[in-house]
Amino acid sequence: MGFVSSVLVKQTLSLMESLDQKVIIYDDACPMCKAYTAGFVKAGWLQHRSGFSNADPEVIGKIDLDRARHEIPLLDLKTGNVVYGLDALFLIIGTKLPFFKPLFRTSWFKAFLYPLYQIITFNRRIIAGSSAPAAGFDCAPDINLFYRWLYIGLAGLGAFGLYWSFWQSAVPLAKGVFLLQVMIPILAIFLQNKLDFMGHWATVALASGIVAAVLPVTMLIKAIAGLTITAWMWWLRRDKV
Repeated sequence: MGFVSSVLVKQTLSLMESLDQKVIIYDDACPMCKAYTAGFVKAGWLQHRSGFSNADPEVIGKIDLDRARHEIPLLDLKTGNVVYGLDALFLIIGTKLPFFKPLFRTSWFKAFLYPLYQIITFNRRIIAGSSAPAAGFDCAPDINLFYRWLYIGLAGLGAFGLYWSFWQSAVPLAKGVFLLQVMIPILAIFLQNKLDFMGHWATVALASGIVAAVLPVTMLIKAIAGLTITAWMWWLRRDKV
């Protein structure tokens, strides 16, 4: 029994240490990618991370760049083995939190998360409102019409539902903010890059709707907050539409 326990402990320690030789290469033009990879490092789950724009050429040469633009790669510096996307995230989380492993091994769980991952990865520059890096490799994803319109539809419906939830009790200013969000897409008619504009609109509308909905304040303050978030986010994206 003691021998079995010793073996299990050694295997567990081996798994825990296996991430020490791995580096995650992330889109450093994406604040979301920066945040969660930094979280892995800060928590001690990973020792190494590198942005694409300043990654070592030797590291870049070991990964599939086209696939890496759409699925974040996790490279083993010792063996050269690379895992991508959800498999990479499952490996990191499963190694540090082993009780999740049985869930990660189930095909239905991955099938459930895969569309969500695709929505985020194909739209991450639109969601974050970020630009290409000034130098180095730009890992911007391709424009996927299906996932772009799916994101626009889901985010737009979410924003509509949030604003509609307090429409009946809203003050005139709040109703004005709601109507403004609905009317902004009309501007797409006059713009060349309609698809990107609609993606930014869906992001801004959803963000302002969430802020207005969760604030435990009066309806007037909710309206002001929603309008402020809307103006601020569009100002940040002024060079992208």
